[in-house]
Amino acid sequence: MNISYILLFCSALTNALGSTIMKHAYGGDTALISSGIVGTVLRIFMNPWTYLGLGLYGVSFIFMASALSRTDLTFAYPMMSGIVYLILLIVGLFVFRENITAFRVAGMFFILVGITLLAAKG
Repeated sequence: MNISYILLFCSALTNALGSTIMKHAYGGDTALISSGIVGTVLRIFMNPWTYLGLGLYGVSFIFMASALSRTDLTFAYPMMSGIVYLILLIVGLFVFRENITAFRVAGMFFILVGITLLAAKG
């Protein structure tokens, strides 16, 4: 397997994990932005989950930068994004018990078809 694919997968996995951590930290907190900008910033920075999520985004950035040094941007970013979407669809369903509709599954299918076409050497 090409190292670029491994780097893209690692970037996607750490990005999706960062998003999952943020959802865990702030999902359902409808009052997060009700205390104004200063209160919101303070609540975010006082939450230790914020730092884990940001750290994972940072690791994702490092993997993506490494992948971009080895492959085309027009291939790497859609591929990484598609993997993130797929991981988050699964996490949303099984971890957060989100309602995954047929439209979301169809949308995911079309995203994956588009990525496959982008990856084709044609």
